[in-house]
Amino acid sequence: MQTLSPEKIHESLRLIQAHDPRLGSERDSLQRLWDAGRLRRRFESLDRFYQNHKSEFYQLQENQPATLGLIELAKLLVIQKVVVDRIAETFDQLKEIESEIWIQGERGNLDRERIACDWAMSHARIWREWRLKEYLFVVERMEPQLRRSLALDSGPNQPQS
Repeated sequence: MQTLSPEKIHESLRLIQAHDPRLGSERDSLQRLWDAGRLRRRFESLDRFYQNHKSEFYQLQENQPATLGLIELAKLLVIQKVVVDRIAETFDQLKEIESEIWIQGERGNLDRERIACDWAMSHARIWREWRLKEYLFVVERMEPQLRRSLALDSGPNQPQS
């Protein structure tokens, strides 16, 4: 196993903390979404994501300190990859853009292309940050599924140290 510098360890922890939902209103909003079952699709997307990215997870596991647990490593992989479910995320962004086009149309603005570009410039980054927070929140609630998806309970599928 590779020895990591204290700077590398600190950077990994900082990266996780920087993207985690903050205490208070963000976390409360996410909890309400979770309780209402509105994050179910994120759960399913993450389950597929981890099944499809086992080798990257194992590589990340080998290159991170042993102090990082399963949840922290899982979060770090999501942060590094940025996109978990390209099709679902694209579809969800298109729904948001279509909603904005409808709102603007009601106000008399019928320039669909301009509205879509304006939405992308004004809201795409914020939309992505929120989606990432949703994913990280859901990761905290899926440890048993992570173990199964990454074959961590079965022993032979784990990488050798």
